[in-house]
Amino acid sequence: TERTVVTIDGMRIFGACTDKMDPVTSYVEVSNLSSAEISSGQSGAHHGSTIGGSIDLVREKSSFGDKKFRFGVNSGFESVNQQKIIGSSASVRNQKFYVDANFMNRDAENYKAGNGEEIKFSQFQKFNISGNSGVKIGENKLLEASVIYDKANDVGYPALPMDVSLAEALITSLNFRYLPKNSFINDWETKIYYNTITHRMDDTKRPSVPIHMDMPGWSKTAGYFSKFLVNLERHHFNLNLNGFYNQSIAEMTMHPTNPAENLMFMYTWPDVRTLYQGIFLDDHFQLDDFSEFRFSVSAGFHANKVQ
Repeated sequence: TERTVVTIDGMRIFGACTDKMDPVTSYVEVSNLSSAEISSGQSGAHHGSTIGGSIDLVREKSSFGDKKFRFGVNSGFESVNQQKIIGSSASVRNQKFYVDANFMNRDAENYKAGNGEEIKFSQFQKFNISGNSGVKIGENKLLEASVIYDKANDVGYPALPMDVSLAEALITSLNFRYLPKNSFINDWETKIYYNTITHRMDDTKRPSVPIHMDMPGWSKTAGYFSKFLVNLERHHFNLNLNGFYNQSIAEMTMHPTNPAENLMFMYTWPDVRTLYQGIFLDDHFQLDDFSEFRFSVSAGFHANKVQ
């Protein structure tokens, strides 16, 4: 996560666990994922500075068209950990409006290895609800809203001395898109978004704990991006202005086994505020039918402050 920018529909999201036990990828279900757009190296700096590149998880959504209603139910079962999977999706659309809704629930017991050995503390429970809606506010102007709510409970980590009692995310966005006609600008998209993450590590279900610890964390991110796609003869430009503001707080309380001793408290993230503002420009130059040249440049301002 320090070297690669991972986004959901272009939105920056930061987990609330100091040990990175809640990756961004955990908040998208396969049932509502359309594709993953992968860029390597500096060409992946669309939504922030990066060394390794970027992965943008693109969620599935309907498009405007003839009146149509779809409903589906999907389920599954995995014998290796008794995982029960149940989900449903529904969508409705017409020429000026569409709505998508998706639900997925997973409930798994302890995992069993190939030799039949039970791997204790590998259970988890999780559900994900997501929705998209769009409306045409003009002949070539679109307004879209999106929300994801994901909640996991009792997530076991066999290799660690503690589990996760709660991993909860609320991810929202509002998107405006303009598709000009007879203009050198082909597509202009502007999105504002806000997300909040809550993460609580828990060792109360472990049989032998030398010292009980509570380790909650909170992360809030507000951001935006505005990108333009411009075609000028053989040049295809992609310009992206983007920024975000994040607040991260995490703490740890240790409870001594001797009640006469005092609690021990520490801020592991002492209200860290992060401000980022960046610009990215990409030029895809088509030399001929067989050769192309790509040039990208980005600049960013990044500031951290401990409150």
